[in-house]
Amino acid sequence: MAKPKHDYDNIDFFKRIEALAMNGYTDEEIANELDLAADVFGAMKNGNYQGWNEEENKRRGSEIYRVLAHGRTRINALVRSAYLKGAFGGKKTKSKIVKYVQDKCYCMGQDKKCPKCGGTGWVVLTDKAVVQEGETELPPNMQALAMWMYHHDPEWRKVERKQDEEAIDIPTDINHGVDIGKWIEKEVSND
Repeated sequence: MAKPKHDYDNIDFFKRIEALAMNGYTDEEIANELDLAADVFGAMKNGNYQGWNEEENKRRGSEIYRVLAHGRTRINALVRSAYLKGAFGGKKTKSKIVKYVQDKCYCMGQDKKCPKCGGTGWVVLTDKAVVQEGETELPPNMQALAMWMYHHDPEWRKVERKQDEEAIDIPTDINHGVDIGKWIEKEVSND
């Protein structure tokens, strides 16, 4: 029998899977990082790997499943937090603009081969720079807030569904010869 690629009972094996899951890796990508075939890793996770006995499949499979879920729960919480921060707005972004001071060259632009100005007549004084720093605050993202409310507030969802039911259904099938202009006129005259 071939030597196993990993010590499947070592805590480090499971910690590595959890760390990969927390970094957003898919099952297939985790399998690749572990130098396992995707179907082999899937069988291990689901507790039906042929290389393990029934007890090992049950114990190891449930632990793989647990660490995957735990790692993905943590990354999902971080992503959700970043999403909400962006939705609420108020994130401050800093910018820095460096403007260099120019001075006239001693050649006054007369010498096209001047080593200081290259014939332009101006020399950039890099030691005398003006730094402008700015800070802007991002506005709230109303679409992100509405999406969050739709998925997490049943009352909001009821209002949104009611609005969707009341929305005008415009035919879009060109093959049936619908003249959108005439259809809109008909709809407006019906009101």
